[in-house]
Amino acid sequence: MKLDVLKEIGLTTGEVKVYTALLGLGETTTGPIVDRSDVSVSKVYTILNRLGQKGLVSHIIRGKTKHFRAADPRRIVDYIEEKEERLSSEKQELLRIIPLLESQKGSLLTDETAQIFDGMRGIQTARERSLKIMKKGDLVWIVGISNTPYDRLLGYFKDFHKRRITKGIRCNYLYNDDATAFAKMSKAYTLSSVRYMPPGFVTHAWIEIYADTVTIGINVGKSFSIVIINSEVAASFRNYAQMLWSVSRPV
Repeated sequence: MKLDVLKEIGLTTGEVKVYTALLGLGETTTGPIVDRSDVSVSKVYTILNRLGQKGLVSHIIRGKTKHFRAADPRRIVDYIEEKEERLSSEKQELLRIIPLLESQKGSLLTDETAQIFDGMRGIQTARERSLKIMKKGDLVWIVGISNTPYDRLLGYFKDFHKRRITKGIRCNYLYNDDATAFAKMSKAYTLSSVRYMPPGFVTHAWIEIYADTVTIGINVGKSFSIVIINSEVAASFRNYAQMLWSVSRPV
């Protein structure tokens, strides 16, 4: 039976085994459940209680002994819908307290700080900061864009630049000279200038420079971003970018 979907909706392996065993057994005591599900005696009551809380198992006492029965499989749909309602409610509550959380975050940041954001989501979180603090007419530099595969990030980057352009933020891209496909795609964006760095400049990390911030992004092996918030550091990297720009060729 293809029961992985039951795990994906939140049931544990033990809960799936016990529930499916009960479906075949009908009303029964724990002994046959243990034999059929291959779940230990010490765990079966705990699992049955959890399934009961989820509305997927009921019980009745006959002669001082508990007998259990699995709920109709259609009850699983009800369980999912109830879970979705809880998640929706929790999401709305989270949205209400986000301003409070953000105010707490701001109170902890100093004028000079460095942070590491792990994974693909971390790279996106680091990039999103630029849209929050930049305004129309500002310039962001993206330096050292390589031919490293960005398949998992390409959709996000396209959406980011669409929102960047809507906000009126300009962008200067400096690509490795072999990253022609990505460079031509970036050139098609408005408010964008694109150049190839001189041959021999091969990088597998990129640098984003905007306002008082430098972000170093890495997508080779492990994916992560390092965000440095320091106006003097940002000014220094901006000087490096301008120097590279002066010796680079237009796309």
